[in-house]
Order: sequence, then structure tokens, then C-alpha cells
Amino acid sequence: MTRITASITGLVVALAIVIQGVTVPSGRSGSGTGWWKRDIPPPASSSAAPIPTPPLDQIPTPPNCNKVFFTNILPPEARLENVTVVPEGGSHGEGKRNIPYPTDPTNLPALCAVTVNVTSSPSSSYRFGLFLPTEWSGRFLAVGNGGFAGGINWLDMAPGTHYGMATVSSDLGHNSSAIDTSWAINQPEKKLDWGWRALHGSVVLGKKLTAAYYDGCDMFYSYYSGCSTGGRQGLREIQEFPDSFDGVLVGAPAWWTSHLNNYITQLGMYNLPNNTDSYVSNDLLKVVAQEVVRQCDLADGVEDGIIQRPDLCEFNSSLLLCPSNYTAPENATATCLTQPQIETIEKIYSSHHHASTEELIYPGLTIGSEAQWPVGIFGGIPNKTTNTTSNNGMPSPYGLGYQRNFLFDNATWNYTALYSDSVVDLADRLDPGRATADKYDISAFKARGGKMILYHGLADGLVPTKGTELYYNRTIRAFGGDLTTLHNLRNTTEFFKFFQIPGMQHCWASPPQVDAPWNIGGAFQAGVMGSGLYSVPGYEGREEYDALVALRKWVEEGKEVKQLVATSWREGLNASSGVRRQRKPATSPLPVVFGTARARARAATLLPGNNARAALGPSRQLQPRLQQQQARYLTTETTPLAAASTTTTPPPPAAPFRKQLKEQAKALKKSGANKKKKSSDNQTVPGWELTVGIEIHAQLNTSHKLFSPAAVTSFNDSPNTHVAPFDLALPGSQPLFQPATLVPAIRAALALNCAIQPVSRFDRKHYFHWDQPAGYQITQFYEPFARDGYITLYARDGIAAEDGEQIQIGVKQVQMEQDTAKTIAQPGEVQWLDFNRVGVPLIEIITLPEIHHPATAAALVRKVQMVLGSVDACVSGLEEGGLRADVNVSVRKVGEGGKPIGELGQRTEIKNLSSFKAVEDAIIAERDRQISLIESGGKVLGETRGWSLGSTETRRLRGKEGEVDYRYMPDPDLGPVVIGQDLVQRLKETMGILPDEEADGLMGRYGLSAKDALALMLLDGGARVQYFYNVLDSLEERLAGEGQAVPEKGAEHATLAANWCLHELGKLTDSVSSGSESSSLEGLEGLQMTPQGESPLVPSSSLASILFHLHSRTITAKVAKDLLWAVYRGEVPDQDVTGYIDTNNLWFKELSEQEYTKLADEVLQGEGKVLGEFKKWKEGKMKAYPQGKLMYLVGKMMREGPEGRVEASGAEKVLRGVLERFLEG
Repeated sequence: MTRITASITGLVVALAIVIQGVTVPSGRSGSGTGWWKRDIPPPASSSAAPIPTPPLDQIPTPPNCNKVFFTNILPPEARLENVTVVPEGGSHGEGKRNIPYPTDPTNLPALCAVTVNVTSSPSSSYRFGLFLPTEWSGRFLAVGNGGFAGGINWLDMAPGTHYGMATVSSDLGHNSSAIDTSWAINQPEKKLDWGWRALHGSVVLGKKLTAAYYDGCDMFYSYYSGCSTGGRQGLREIQEFPDSFDGVLVGAPAWWTSHLNNYITQLGMYNLPNNTDSYVSNDLLKVVAQEVVRQCDLADGVEDGIIQRPDLCEFNSSLLLCPSNYTAPENATATCLTQPQIETIEKIYSSHHHASTEELIYPGLTIGSEAQWPVGIFGGIPNKTTNTTSNNGMPSPYGLGYQRNFLFDNATWNYTALYSDSVVDLADRLDPGRATADKYDISAFKARGGKMILYHGLADGLVPTKGTELYYNRTIRAFGGDLTTLHNLRNTTEFFKFFQIPGMQHCWASPPQVDAPWNIGGAFQAGVMGSGLYSVPGYEGREEYDALVALRKWVEEGKEVKQLVATSWREGLNASSGVRRQRKPATSPLPVVFGTARARARAATLLPGNNARAALGPSRQLQPRLQQQQARYLTTETTPLAAASTTTTPPPPAAPFRKQLKEQAKALKKSGANKKKKSSDNQTVPGWELTVGIEIHAQLNTSHKLFSPAAVTSFNDSPNTHVAPFDLALPGSQPLFQPATLVPAIRAALALNCAIQPVSRFDRKHYFHWDQPAGYQITQFYEPFARDGYITLYARDGIAAEDGEQIQIGVKQVQMEQDTAKTIAQPGEVQWLDFNRVGVPLIEIITLPEIHHPATAAALVRKVQMVLGSVDACVSGLEEGGLRADVNVSVRKVGEGGKPIGELGQRTEIKNLSSFKAVEDAIIAERDRQISLIESGGKVLGETRGWSLGSTETRRLRGKEGEVDYRYMPDPDLGPVVIGQDLVQRLKETMGILPDEEADGLMGRYGLSAKDALALMLLDGGARVQYFYNVLDSLEERLAGEGQAVPEKGAEHATLAANWCLHELGKLTDSVSSGSESSSLEGLEGLQMTPQGESPLVPSSSLASILFHLHSRTITAKVAKDLLWAVYRGEVPDQDVTGYIDTNNLWFKELSEQEYTKLADEVLQGEGKVLGEFKKWKEGKMKAYPQGKLMYLVGKMMREGPEGRVEASGAEKVLRGVLERFLEG
């Protein structure tokens, strides 16, 4: 953004306009504009020609920052208190005199700071502060306050000035903390100042002063930012004065003042007195919060400690109930709740309705907000020293202070005797201060082009998030929207966006145990992180991260805000600690329908007490009952495996299936069997066209099975330990669709560019085999949940050269289905069955038959795996067993010009391919088989075939004549699945970074090769690339801390980090798997990489420290590699790499030039043959310089020289000199 300095007089402006003969267009927030605003485009609807601008060096600094200037233009009711010139990098504020905002902003741009006192009535006045930046962008910003606080919010004014905005804040007519309401008692005029008058007056007069200061010119655009009370202030201003702002950024608004503050008192009373059986202490709230996370974290399909979809979780508080014989430990907190305590919790979660009229008073608090209850609603007093909160036995002052000092003007009003829902009726009638902002028809604001971004944290324990949802939904209705049919929503969403931020508390931050991303550049957020910061630290001015910037671009450039990225840091509010997490908050929450009420009601029959709410809770609560039922029906008591034969042979130890296949392949290779010479070009066969379609089965990343509440098994779990009655088709059991399985399924389909179907249905696929006890599999044959997608493959993905730079393959459909039992073959005719996998949720991705080259088919499967991993849809990859591929292969002849002859040939299906190489090799083998068969006069049969690792031929499994008539039919026990468009939109907007975007960044920003970029993205299920980012962040932070320059693109340090993350770490794991380091690495298993990209064996910070020293040339490459091994073996105390280098004297002490020369002479002794190569080159008998021989000598110098003192580049330089002298002599 280009900023320019205001002119010295308005005359210059007028002359410039007259000379150019240009008509000045009307400003959107004032009456005029000027040539100095060259970074401000005209409104999107304006066709006015641009106004010429003079050079910047001709615009003098305004001399107006003095008391005389402002005193002369203030109206009679206003009095100037202070004018201060603030230099670049300076600070301004009122320090500790400002009770609610004692921290003054620092690192300000050059500006003029003004303080004005305005008389608002004979008994009241208010003050406001105004920052006028020297480099003005032609914009105006007002910021709000918090709670009942009175004081100029200087700290929150600072961010706007860094964007060149003239910024104003009002003290609302008093000076008090956020919870102090004593100033309001018997002061109706002061209440009006707090409610609306002080902000509005400050905006009006602030704009007037701004226009005069910048030579009589009005600002072109004006904005507002506020949270909590500040959010309410912004809403009320645009409801009553729609011309005040062009854009408003509103956070967690306490908009329904007459209801919210009374509701807060009611919440406190639910938990009082604090000596009753129903009282829930702050320590017990921690127990509740932990159980909420346990039950609800996975409702969004990702286990990360963050409750992203509280609306999808039916929290079952009864699981917190203490057993009848429970006794709390002495001097310790109980780990469970009594029935009265559980009832207290349930009341707080529930919406409160009027006892007489049953009208809504306020929606309940959201699950996941418990950490803020002690301060927000229980009247707690935080202790910063002990990081605890004590309860004073009173309701929150946010509620009780409102009743005593706003409503009744009675400081001793007895809430225990007098509070009832009638107090809310009184508040509705009086609305003290006219503070309530409950007008939903804001069409006047919309009509003038106004835009609003509304946001709220889902872990807010002070102002319920559902209250903001209520305001948003009522606004939709006011604009003709229908929340049932989802019609006419665009009337609202085209100017009003609502973002919910998972894990964020009131206005900012997240509970330490949650650590969710929360910073979007909203009100208070920069200030709480540091007095000299603005925007989102590290992302200043970037619209996708900073909501104020996004709002500005929406207003001024018409760039609609569709998503934002929230950010958190490794050490809470310490931005220098590095980014911890980033996530895209969901937008515009609306009702979600997953299935029928019948299905939800049926869930209750599986649970003790027919508790319907618990039906969607975690599977662990069902295990004891399920195990009792299973014991009645399983056919064996001596082993957890259910036998499919009467033979009781115990199962021998069996190697994993993948290991069996690899051993089989090794045996084939050793024996020389099935060897067949490969064609140099195995992608095509002259005269023939290959056609391939692929079916990919992927296990969804969920905690429950598809149709039962049993937990999903891992591949190494004990057999038959995760089984529900329906999985075994026990009499009376019925399918219970688990709605959480939809989330990763929809994410997968969206990532494959599919259209999500609003209604889908389940079918039964009948077949009779012991791996499916019901005699049928439930799938979506006729009406899948997703259709008509595509996936784009590029040359870097490994497609065949014949397919050019890119190719697009269609996805016919994506359907949900259940997995079958695992069969383990035993000697004779015995088959052991593990029913753990029955009902595990899968998706089947069916491509169109548009693939014509084997390498492209393998590339597609690889790309699909990466796509599913990037959106957390799949549990693991192809080679880990979470994915498998079936390929359909056919061939037909081609005629002249390469045109295919006739229809597609008869296809055969190759089942259960378990590696990318297997996909390519199996297709080649089957293609060659079919061509040979046709050329010899045979006929290709429709059949299912198999393929083994190391083989060059497919083998027949069963023919068409052996296929079963599946008799597909709609499942009568499952109703249709109705997927709301709001859910689809929300998941679309919160998608992770897709592989193509990731690869573009790795290659474009960091200069990685396509091969290295894709390798990073594939390793460890996608976690290796996150590990690379973590290493790079730590390395760059270290480099910057040491004053070293950090290039942005193609940096050497990034290539270095990528090389080590790929190759050097790979050597560690290769050594473990091969057993070459078994004595020193006993018990280690790979890198144990977490999804967040961390390894407990080689932390990213440790590798970054090694690379820092290597990059700085303070250690040699050999020492660096030895250090990596030492870290991996746990030999570096406290992961202190630098200390370990120092203790073991590993610092690089390079040889002197004289020592290098002596070593080079010694190395060349006895190397007559090598020296002869250099002589040939010198004599012109060799064209190329013998670089390989030179590097051989360099290596010899490094081996024979003093350990840790020979550096390759230094050795090479000296060797070249010695060799030149040798050749010249």
C-alpha cells in the first residue's frame, strides 16, 4: 500500500483539481476526495476517471499538529486536552492513569496524537483519543472497548495507524475496569455515553478533525473494529447510523445487553451457594473440560484437542457420574461429579427460557468453553501469580453489576431474594443506556455498500457463541432468508460474513491445553501479544490472515471474504517463538441434517437407560456391555479368534501380510522365475491402445465404525476386540449410521472436486462368504454421496511422457461402504476370522476409464493418497494398508493416425494392489497378456485376476461364470442421508492445503526439485513435509537471531534442510530396518513422526541446530552426520546440540593453507595413474576436466587429514593450485 503525506494547505488541492479540470467524485464517508489518495481506488460502482497526482517529494509534512490548530476548529461543547507529536518508533498513551488500558502502544509510526473532552449533557462528558498518522492512507478507523471499561483504548488504536488510518477511541465517559459498574449508579446520562453516545460522538467529531487536519478533505473510507462490548458498539452504530462506516469487524458481540447480563447472573446462581451439593468447583470444571474433549474432539474427524464441531457432538454428561461407592481422595480433587453437580453443568449448557412466557432469554454456553467459566460466569477473581482463579461466592460482576448499578440503581440489591425472569422483562422495557443492539434489518447499511465480518470463538465462556449465531440467523430472516430450505441466503452473505473460530476464548487466546489457532487480526489481539505489534505478527498486511485487511479489500476492491486463516504460536502470546498452528475458521453456521430422526432414536436402544443423547457419544462407554453380548455368541473360548471351521488348531505366529508379499517377491527374484525382459518403452505398445479405470478403497479417519458405535481398530489390535452386535449380525441388532464418518468422507470428495449430493442412500450388496456375517455388504451403489469429480495430474506427479505436461482424469463417483472381516488362512481347510474390520468405514473412489498409460495410473493412485492425506480423510497410505487399489484393464487395436478401432475391449479386474509400483507393473503385465492372447487368436475373458510382487504375469482368481449376482437393493433399515449445504460449504472453506498448492510452494518458494518436494509430501503419511517446515522455521529463526540474512526464495538453507529431512533422516530409518546398527539402536522404531511434524527421537529443533552450525561452517558435514546419529540414539543431553559440540570439542578448526598444501602433497604420493589423467587433459587428449578424479583426491584428503579439520571446498581449492603447479612444471 502506497501512503502519501498530506499537503500543507487546501489551496494546493483546489488548484490541482482546477488545473486538471477534473470533477471530484463524492466520497463514501464524506463529501469530497483529493489527489493525495492515490492508493485508494474509487468505489467499485464508480466510473470516474483517476485524478492525477503530483510527485511524493512535492508534498510537505503538515504543520497542523499543535493546540492552536485544533482549538480553532473544535465546537463549543468540546475542549482540547492534549496534542502531542509522536516520532517514528515512538509511544503514546496515559499509562497507569488509564485504568482499563494501562499499557501504552510502542513502535508507532510518525503521527499526531490528540485528546479531546466533549460535554455530552449537563451531568456527563466523555473523552476520545485520535491518532493522525503523518503518512495517511485516506482511511478512518474507530475501535471499541471491553466490558464496562472506561478509558481511551490507545493500545488498540495502534494497529490502524500502521495501515495509515486515522484512528479514534472513546473512554465512554468514565475511567474504570471492565467489571466496575459503580460509575453508573444513578447516572442515566453516563449510561447513555457508555451505551452509544460517546462512540457515535467521537466518530462524528473525529472525522471532522481528521478532515481539517488533512487540509479540509474528508476520508474516502471508514472502518470499525471491536470485540465484546466493542462488538456491540459496532453493531449498534450501523443499526442506528448506517453512514458511519463502510466496513465493520465485529467480534463476540455482547449485543443483547438487556438479556445477556441478566442471563450471566442466572448462570452464576445455578452454581451457588458454593456450600451446596450442586456446587461445581473450578477444579471440577477441569474434569468436565477433559471429558468434553474426550467425547467431542473427534466429532470433526480429527483428534487434535480442538473441538471444531461442537454442534456434531452429543455430550453425555452422565459419564461423569461418580460410582455409588466412590470416595473422594483426601486433599485431592474428585475425578467425577455427583448427580446434582451434573444437573448444574447441564443447566449451563442449556438455553434459558422465560419461566412464564417460555420465550428465549439466552442460548446456552457451548461445550468446550468450560475453561473460561470461572471468570466469565462464576464471578471468579484471577490470580496472575499462581495462575489460578478463586471463587468469591457471588455471581459474575458482569451480571450482578448490571442489575445493581444499571437497572435498580441500588448497590445492595439482593439477587438471592429478588432475581427472577421478571428482571429481564424490566431490562427490556428500560434498556439502560439504550445499549441493546437488536435490530436485524440493517438494509440501510447494506444499501450504501457496507460490509461486515462477524467472528466468535467457540470456546468463549463469557459471551455465548450461540448468541452470535442467533443474531446472524435473525439477520438472515430479516433479509428474506429461509434457514430450513437454505434459500435466499445470498441476500445476507453478500455483505455479511460470520466466522466461528474453534478453540478461541473471549476475543483472543485459547486454553493452554487446547492451543488452538485464534489470531485473525481482530480487536485486542495485537495488543495482548505486545505493545509494539500490529496485525498478525509475521503476516502483516496479508488479507488471508488479517481480517481488517480482508475487510478493507472487500469494501474497496470488491474482493469477497471467503475464508480467513487463524494463527497461534508455540509459546502462547510470544510471537517470536514461531507459529504453532494455523487453521481456517468455518463460516456462516446453519442447521445441519445428517439423517432421519428415526435413525437417531434407534441409537438409544443400544445404551443403558435408553439415553438417546448418549447414542452419539464415544464408543468406550459401550465396551463392557458389548463384551458381555459378544461372549454369548462367539464360537470359541480359548482364543479371541472366531473359527470358521470346527478344527481348533491354534493360530501360528504370522508375519504381516506386506512382509509375506515382500518375502515371496525376494524368493521369486532369487530363483529367477517369471523373469521377462522389459521393453525400453513400457508405456505403449505400437498398434494398441490401453484403457484403465481405477477403484480406490480408502479407510476413513474416524473413531467409530460406519454403522455401529464400536471403535475402529488399528491393524495391530488384538483380534475381535472392537466388535459391536451389528458387526456380527447378531439377532435384533440394526445398523446405526455414525454421522461423524461423513466429515472425512465429504472432505475427501471435495478435495477430488466432486459435487456433493444433497440426498444419498445405502444399498445392500448380497453375497455369501464368511468374511461378511450378515450375508451382505452395505454400500452406495445407486445413489452415492458424491459424483462427477476430477483429479489433475502433472508431469511432476510422474505421469507418462506421452500424456504431456498435464492430464485430467474424471472421477465418476465416491461412495461410502463398510469393510469386511479379515481372513487368516491356516493349515488344512481352517480359516481364522478377525471381525475387528467388519464395518470399518471406507470410501470407494471410482474413476472414469480415461487412463492410457501404466505410469499415469500409478501417478493417479499416488496423487489420490496425497490428496486424502492432506485433508485428513484417510488413516494411512497404500503401503501401510489404509488404501488399496483395484484396476480394470482392457486393450484394443488402433488404426491409421492412432485412432482406436471399435469399442473398448473386454476388461479384466486386478484386485488388491498394495503399492504404486504394483499398480504400474500389474497393468503392464495384464496389458501384455491380453495383447499376446488376442494376437495368438485367443479371446479376453471378463474375469478377476491377481498379481504378486516380483511377478511379471497376472494370475486368474475367478471367471465371469463364478461371479455372484449381488442383487443390489435399498437397505430397508437405513433412511436417506441428507447433507446440508452449510456443512459442505464449511468443510470446503476449512480444507487443508492440497498437494498441488503444497508442491508449488516447496518448488517456488524454497527452490526444491519436483522429486524432493513430492518425496517430502509422501513420507510419514505427509508428516515429513510438516517436519521440514518446523526445521526450516527454527533454522531461519536461528539465522535471523545471529544476524545472518535469510533469503526468501530458493535459499541455500532451505535446500540444505530438505536434503537432510529426506536423505540423512532416511539413512537413520534404513539402518534400523536393515539391522546394520542393531547394537546401538535397539528398541528404536523409525522416527515415530507425529501428524504435527515432530519426532521425539530427532526433534525438529535439534536438526535445525545441527544445520545452523553446518550452514555457518562451524562444524564439518561429517560431524553434522555424527551429531544426527547421537541425537537419534539419545546421547545428546537435553537435546542441547550446541552444548554437546562444545563438551566434545567438535568445532571445526580448518587447516591453514600451508597445512592444506602439505596434506595435498602427501595425498598425491603414489597417485601416478590419477595424475596421468590430468596430464592427458592438459595435453588436449581429454576434452573434459577430470572432475571425478579431483573429487577422489578431495575425499582422500578428508579421510587422511586430521579428523574434523578438513573442509571439502578448502581442500578442493588447494588441490587445484597444487595440480596446476604440477602440470606447469
